[in-house]
Amino acid sequence: MRTQFNKRLLFLIPMVALALITTKAKSQNSIPFHIGLKGGANFTDLSLNYGDLKNKYSAGYSAGAFTRVDISKLYLQGELLYSHKSSKLESNALGSEKTSWNSIDVPVTIGYKILKSDKLNLRVFGGGVYSYVLNDKARILHEVKESFNKFDKSNIGYIAGAGIDLGKITIDLSAQGSLTKMSSDFKSRPLTFQASVGFMIF
Repeated sequence: MRTQFNKRLLFLIPMVALALITTKAKSQNSIPFHIGLKGGANFTDLSLNYGDLKNKYSAGYSAGAFTRVDISKLYLQGELLYSHKSSKLESNALGSEKTSWNSIDVPVTIGYKILKSDKLNLRVFGGGVYSYVLNDKARILHEVKESFNKFDKSNIGYIAGAGIDLGKITIDLSAQGSLTKMSSDFKSRPLTFQASVGFMIF
């Protein structure tokens, strides 16, 4: 009897261990906190209103990291991105030229998962974004007016969009606008459309 009991015990031990490992893995997969990397393309219109200057969208890029905290169907997400943005400017007097600038962008958004499952999430989100301009290459603006040197390096804006999660892959489409003017002289409120792809490390 004792030998039979020992055999059953030896059989049950790995079964219990497997059950504990499976339970632990499931709990780890459902953790509410995530960290990931993301990058993508953006299209920006400087929306500059000065003289005969005309604005057109031009392409740029962004890359960085994000964190996400899940609260049932709601989630809070913060990002730290290095962005390169550009816009095409045309003037009868000065011709046509692309203006570009680099910035650090910090979007903070709250989102809602319209469709939520283990493999697929369909989301909408919105929030605010802080941007700090690192440098610019807007020679045409320097020629227009010296006050371009007084452009405010810090700007506050808004962001809204939609996204989809496919496992650990995230895809976002968003629009980002400015709530503050880039300068008191240049009434510019840039508008940017972005498409990005991210990967959740965990």
